[in-house]
Amino acid sequence: MFSLRSLAIATLIAGLPLVAWADESGATIKPFGQSGNFRLVKNWTFGNGRPDATITNKSELDENFYYRYIYDSGRLDKLPTYWSYHRDYPEGDPRSLHVFGANDLTLKGRVPAGGGLRQRGIESGILRAKLAVVPGMYIEMRARLPRGIGVWPAFWLNPGVQESAHSFSALPWPPEIDIFEFFNWQGRPKTTFMTSNIQTNGVPAKYGMPHDIFTKFKNGEYAPGPDFSEDFHVFALDWVEDEPVWLLDGVPIKKTYYEWHAPPAHILVGNQLGIAFADMSKMTANEDDWNYVIDYIRVWERVRE
Repeated sequence: MFSLRSLAIATLIAGLPLVAWADESGATIKPFGQSGNFRLVKNWTFGNGRPDATITNKSELDENFYYRYIYDSGRLDKLPTYWSYHRDYPEGDPRSLHVFGANDLTLKGRVPAGGGLRQRGIESGILRAKLAVVPGMYIEMRARLPRGIGVWPAFWLNPGVQESAHSFSALPWPPEIDIFEFFNWQGRPKTTFMTSNIQTNGVPAKYGMPHDIFTKFKNGEYAPGPDFSEDFHVFALDWVEDEPVWLLDGVPIKKTYYEWHAPPAHILVGNQLGIAFADMSKMTANEDDWNYVIDYIRVWERVRE
């Protein structure tokens, strides 16, 4: 498994100094609702009109993220399990799927000319972070999610590192840690049912025979009450080695035993639209409902006492 040495290597791969980040008041930014010692590794705070923003335009976004999956030499633009495919357009292009507001970044969904509610009939935004992530890190995002039947917003860790335009680490799959997915299917127009999983591809022994240590999920889902499309919430994974902890608005909701035997991970945030294996007969093309709005994404490492 990983050590402090592997953490240092991963950090060097990403070109990141391990230094604390301070806001304008000089206070150290910590994970939402958490105590203890953390060192901020990366702070992506989005918006073109806020003083604390670190990513204000598409050029800065390009420096930190890719817009396709890591497979097919970094060009894979969709998975077969959903309809939409991923594109990126220059800032200001009316087709843009990565749109900056004063205080946020929106991953859009759109039916392009000649498109429709079908496979490859919808375009949508995705972010694949260039940062290498390893156990011992704390990953957090504050976001307001899309709504309507057929939306499938996701936030997850996938193994592998793209070291340059043509150089990649090994790309095994699994492992995978899903910080969240919301499946708006079975007639559900509201974004209320959260899932948070690990993947074994039917071979659990390779990952230490995963099992929940504690969980608030029932039948694989957690519905604490709010519609997550109506307001912002903070979603996080405290990636304790072999025992990741999922948090919602600063409160732990699940802890699972899961061994990560793979290269460092990358962060994915996907606005997936049209669930290929579900009944989508009631899905409608309301593009305003498809906005996946992100305030920030931040990554810390826990500093041992």
